[in-house]
Amino acid sequence: MARPRYVSVGLSPLVAVILLIAITVAAAVVVSGVFFNLAGIAGRRPTAIIDQVRLVATPAGAGTWAVVLKNTGDVPITGVAVSWPTGATCNPTFPAFSPLPANPGSTTSATASAATGCNLGTTYRIIITVTFQGGSTQILTTQATAVIA
Repeated sequence: MARPRYVSVGLSPLVAVILLIAITVAAAVVVSGVFFNLAGIAGRRPTAIIDQVRLVATPAGAGTWAVVLKNTGDVPITGVAVSWPTGATCNPTFPAFSPLPANPGSTTSATASAATGCNLGTTYRIIITVTFQGGSTQILTTQATAVIA
């Protein structure tokens, strides 16, 4: 008696495994693309650091401040304001920082001079308020000691 022949109408196990792996990889790529896109939007960081603060003074009490800020975040800096603690004596008015806006990774700087009140060897505190695109702010404080050039 002859054996009946069976005809397989489905997929072979090897083809089925390859298709399942391909579908899983495609789904993983789509999900990770959506996740990293949303994480990039939510992860915007407005951050700046003080790169340099110098105070050069003369024996007569005149002083020149130099401030350099670096944008270490991923939001442009659109404004910088400098203020001084109450009672500060070496506190000139700073002109606009340049260049603004300061894009991520770049620096912005300004210099200002005080005619009097900057005593050699004295440490002065400075408060810097950085404004970013979108309106968020960061307050940085540091100090500089008046040195002779």
